[in-house]
Amino acid sequence: MANPQIKYYPVCNGDQTLITLSDNTTILIDCNIRESAKGDEDKELYDVHDDLLKSLQKDAKGIPFVDVFILTHGDQDHCRGFEANFYQGDPKKYSEADKKKKLIRVDAMWFSPMIAEENTNPDEDAYQREAERRLALHRKKDNSKDDPGNRIRIVGYDGNTDYKDLDHLRSIPGDIVKRFNDRDQDKFSVFIHSPFKKILNSDAEDKKNTSSIVIQARFKDSRFDTNYITLAIFGGDSDHIAWATILKETKKSGKDKKEQALNWDIFLAPHHCSWSFFNDRPQEDNPEPKQTSLEVLDYKLGSNPKIIASCKKIVAEKPNPPHYAAKKLYVKKVGEANFLNTSTYEIKDKTPQPIIFEITKQGPMKPKVAEGTAKVVGGGGLGVVNSTSDYGNGTV
Repeated sequence: MANPQIKYYPVCNGDQTLITLSDNTTILIDCNIRESAKGDEDKELYDVHDDLLKSLQKDAKGIPFVDVFILTHGDQDHCRGFEANFYQGDPKKYSEADKKKKLIRVDAMWFSPMIAEENTNPDEDAYQREAERRLALHRKKDNSKDDPGNRIRIVGYDGNTDYKDLDHLRSIPGDIVKRFNDRDQDKFSVFIHSPFKKILNSDAEDKKNTSSIVIQARFKDSRFDTNYITLAIFGGDSDHIAWATILKETKKSGKDKKEQALNWDIFLAPHHCSWSFFNDRPQEDNPEPKQTSLEVLDYKLGSNPKIIASCKKIVAEKPNPPHYAAKKLYVKKVGEANFLNTSTYEIKDKTPQPIIFEITKQGPMKPKVAEGTAKVVGGGGLGVVNSTSDYGNGTV
């Protein structure tokens, strides 16, 4: 079996990450697929849709599919391209025309009810419609509700829209998920951090960002291990208000110690290295970082923890995000060499390349990338990115 892998795509100010497990189960977190990146239209943009087609499995009919799609929230730069690149509708009706369009089937969706409150763009609307189609199958107890392409998990609490009759599909903060696309995993799990109900009911200025799904991806080498070889945190556009709540509630529950739920080897900087993780914007009016946010970063592991900034090149000038002041604080925590920007880390023929980590017994390692492709080349030239996470006795 191949080692698991995390791939952070270069999508400018946006998020798109693909996790591939040892059994080839794939988990896509957000998407920002720009049409101008496809084919030869703009060679300076990485063609993430093409890479997905190369990275994902196909079923017996040749239909490409991703096992799980997690949309952290509905901002355009987290769901751009969903409607045009992913199949929506009854999976039994996937046609040859859909195959020619290279549409990707989403076997299982993770859906936050907050999306139902804040539809602001066509891709978010499309995600909402597809989620409601699947939820309707469960409400009708349709025999196809658990088929690939119809599966769905509700993450977090309801806002104005009521899904209480579907609580059997729901996961909430503090839950640990070990089942993905109707298959149990014994060496991988996800700890759900947010959104909390109190965040949904808060007066946060940007409630959509504050209520982003926040998760910790947890990798073990063996099902019997009590420690993790890699812990990676994904937080969408979550801000300092969300993280103060996450910190407080996780410590209050004791899961910061029992489950190592706040620890991280790899941390995706929220909101594309925005100052909003540290304090309210604009940064000039709120120059002091919140201690809660700094404490979150102190849960880093090992000697070389990595922070990923999924954003354009970071400069001091406006507009932002990314915020140069935020970068300086991240660098202060992990060092310049451990702060990786998807737009500048690796460029080939003017095109930024994905940042890829192979998850090994020694922790996350950065494999070499073959010339002209994002495929991982095996073995040789691997450099240790982080030592094994020797923290904890968390059970999953």
